[in-house]
Amino acid sequence: MSEPFDSSSVAGPIDLDTCAREPIHTPGAVQPHGVLFACRGPELVVQQVSENVAAHFGVPPSAVLGAALGALFDDATRARLAAASVKEPLREVNPLRAVTRSGAVFEAVLGRTGENDEVLLVELEPSNAGPDSASSATFDPRLRGSVLRLQTASDVARLASIAAEEVRTITGFDRVMIYRFDEEWNGEVTAESKREDLEPFLGLHYPASDIPVQARRLYTVNWLRFIGSVAYVPSPLVPANDPERGTPLDLSHSVLRSVSPIHIEYLKNMGVTASMSISLVSNGVLSGLIACHHYSGPRLVSYAVRETSEFLGQALSWHLRVLETAGDADRARRAQEKEAEVVRALASTGELIDALGTPALVAVTEAAGAAVVLHEATRRVGTTPSLERIGTIVRFLRASEHEVFSTERLAEHLPEAEDWEDDAAGLVAVAISRELGEYLLWFRPSTERTVNWGGDPRKVVVQPVEGGPPRLSPRGSFALWRETVRGRSLPWKKWQIDAASSLRRVLLSGVRRRSAELRALNDRLTEADRAKDNFITTVSHELRTPLNAISGWTHLLQAGMKAERIPHALEVIARNVRAQSQLVEDLLDVSRITSGKLSLEVASVDLVALVESALAGISLAVDAKDITMKSVLDTTASQVLGDAARLHQVVANLLTNAVKFTPKGGTITVTLCRVESDVELSVSDTGQGIEPEFLSLVFEPFRQQDEGMNRRSQGLGLGLAIVRKLIELHGGQVSASSPGAGRGSTFVVRLPTAPFRASAASALEITPVVRPLESPPELRGLRVLIVEDEPDARELLRHVLEKAGAVVTDAANAREALALAETKPFDAMISDIGLPETDGLTMMRELRTRTGERGGRVPAIALTAYTRAHDRTAALQAGFQFHVGKPVDANELVVVLASLVGRLPPTG
Repeated sequence: MSEPFDSSSVAGPIDLDTCAREPIHTPGAVQPHGVLFACRGPELVVQQVSENVAAHFGVPPSAVLGAALGALFDDATRARLAAASVKEPLREVNPLRAVTRSGAVFEAVLGRTGENDEVLLVELEPSNAGPDSASSATFDPRLRGSVLRLQTASDVARLASIAAEEVRTITGFDRVMIYRFDEEWNGEVTAESKREDLEPFLGLHYPASDIPVQARRLYTVNWLRFIGSVAYVPSPLVPANDPERGTPLDLSHSVLRSVSPIHIEYLKNMGVTASMSISLVSNGVLSGLIACHHYSGPRLVSYAVRETSEFLGQALSWHLRVLETAGDADRARRAQEKEAEVVRALASTGELIDALGTPALVAVTEAAGAAVVLHEATRRVGTTPSLERIGTIVRFLRASEHEVFSTERLAEHLPEAEDWEDDAAGLVAVAISRELGEYLLWFRPSTERTVNWGGDPRKVVVQPVEGGPPRLSPRGSFALWRETVRGRSLPWKKWQIDAASSLRRVLLSGVRRRSAELRALNDRLTEADRAKDNFITTVSHELRTPLNAISGWTHLLQAGMKAERIPHALEVIARNVRAQSQLVEDLLDVSRITSGKLSLEVASVDLVALVESALAGISLAVDAKDITMKSVLDTTASQVLGDAARLHQVVANLLTNAVKFTPKGGTITVTLCRVESDVELSVSDTGQGIEPEFLSLVFEPFRQQDEGMNRRSQGLGLGLAIVRKLIELHGGQVSASSPGAGRGSTFVVRLPTAPFRASAASALEITPVVRPLESPPELRGLRVLIVEDEPDARELLRHVLEKAGAVVTDAANAREALALAETKPFDAMISDIGLPETDGLTMMRELRTRTGERGGRVPAIALTAYTRAHDRTAALQAGFQFHVGKPVDANELVVVLASLVGRLPPTG
């Protein structure tokens, strides 16, 4: 590696990619100021050693290879090496004081490498401490003061300036720079501390090619790189490859690793004689460097100083992240205030275009102008392109299928925009309704910027003398080189794009999406008529099917049948009653949604608990078809804001569909995970799949893939339509995908996460289905008043309760019930709400105004077909203690009544 990088060994053209492919993590050599040993096994048998072992230890490599490392050191060092080699993490034992048999003192740094970390790297550098020194220092004592001074910074610029001064004071380098990367990995010197006689580099930019991709990757693995002398001659490893694997030794974590000859040439071109760099890493991504340069000869700094410098780099990374996050949060808060202005305008203004077309819309993203593009009109605010150009942009967005789009150079995506720099060089766009061509657009003009580069930002291919192979050479001059950048706007920050997306979610969760759907429906009247005819036919079929079974089996029961067949007949009747009830409930849901009368009871919902509950609810159906159920639920992706019951309905519907269309022996996979600022639920199956032409219609109401008399599945085709509507009301999205018929399908729901984690008390608790008790409730002697105007229903209730031992009195209306309550004592009351003349709620309110044992305090159950959330609330407010929906489950009614009067049998 003492020769320049030979690009002839790399296939392909000689360009910057050639530099990026240089294997810098396996250089096969180390810097000669220290010695590297690569060892294996508990005896630390030396497998490879750097050739300069002779210079430091007085023995050739052949005398060391295959021998135990401890043979080179005194007894105390051997013991320390053996003990340290089995500790984890190894970094906590570094540096280790190592004394040779001749009394020479080294600082040893231990690390691991290899495919399974089976190779122990022991790197030794001469120590200034004498043989009688007790230990090696880990940190420079000046660290405490440096950290305290960092903590005084209140902004990023001041923080970087303090960090540069502190690192230079501790390390003694002639120049220390804080170097930050932009989105394209170009770097800028944002702070500097230097010798007075050196020219300043502050404010200069350096191209991304100065630090290739693989170097940036290595910087996130090993935070510090040190070159004691740029003029060093690398000491190769002996043997060159790992003798067990036959591959070069990975030195990614090595402190002595020899660096790329291209980088050495780069430093020499700058006049640098020694260097050190420390990574700045934020959330696992390299965000910058602390670059230390020396110009007056070699600069060997101790391990303690390097550790101290690296710690300062970590502290600076943390402080930068905190200050930048706080700054972004403050700007995001201001954007939210502007968004709130827009939302208030939406609430108070009749026309959507008037509410959106305000200066507050421009301020949401700190743009120069904005446009509201709706089906009926376009409104422009601030500096924007012409209406014709806006139309071109919208056509591009619809064709590219972007829901959220951002760029600082629109011409890269839309060539026609090359000449639009004055008003539309940069664009953020969010779709309100892509199919209708409705968008919110934000614009920024081109910002002409002069960038001061530290030299011409290009590397060149040079031809060595004597006709050797070409090689890539770093820049030879670092004189100031200015470049004027045109055609780009200021870059959009993440919080600005998030603010635009947030406003989009507000619009999608409100009236705009519904009105867009109504207009689209109006454009498809012919299709709607066809769907209506199919729907009427389907409803008739689906409602008559269970009625046919109920009527037929009831007739057989009335005509008399064998006793052993009666349970089966009753089960068939009950199953078809449940099916018909679900059909009615689906129709009611569609009616509530389309009329805008569906309200959500919003609270913090634990999605993990909700999904687990839904999975438990379909377990019997899964077992019956021998389906393999797989679930991966990420507990960190749990909390959302929403209506727990409605979200449970969504999940249960998707799971039920998957079971219905998955054949026996198939597989269903459920995953729940966090995706950016959303929670994503995916339900995949190996079932019948979806035809490509039907995929876009799968969420349309009353649509089924197999329509007509030959269809294979039952139902009204409402389930997925209800799912989509409920998810959109929660501000989320649902999508479907399928490779085609017979190849399964996947449904994905995305919901915005809750802005805070709910406490355990707010987690979803799904009310379990009431199941038969081991011992039936004891109602013997319980006096119950039944209020029901429908004779058959009244008779059914009487039969159920008397069978449980209760003493039943019934009334056909509220007037009779109130009169009975005045004259007879009752232990409980069960009343329908929908009574003639005086309804059950009014009756109960009147009853609660009375005092004494015969009036106001009798426990009561509301029995009703009105099952909406506000119906339940109204019943409880009127004075009922429980609300039971029709059709009545006999077992549930008895259990609820027993619970109400304290007669539930013991559970164990």
